[in-house]
Amino acid sequence: MKKPACRKSQPQRIECVGEGLYGDEWKTRLAAGLGISRSQLFEWRSGANKTTRRDIDAELIALIARERDASNERGLKLSRLRAKLLLMIGADDAS
Repeated sequence: MKKPACRKSQPQRIECVGEGLYGDEWKTRLAAGLGISRSQLFEWRSGANKTTRRDIDAELIALIARERDASNERGLKLSRLRAKLLLMIGADDAS
């Protein structure tokens, strides 16, 4: 039986999520989103803190969900604002 491929390491998953959510300047924003300091994030990324009781992957998944929900809410607000402005200027495309 073939062994399953190794998953990416914890530091790689942290970086993947950070860059995916926040782009090139992700470290400070990811730490803030997770409610940790940048130094704690550095420890997680270096693998130095292997004894943490926190489920880092679960926290990353929850953060992605929070960011998705915030993005959806912002999209709705922007759509309402656009419609309001179009009505204010009498444009035909207020949908």
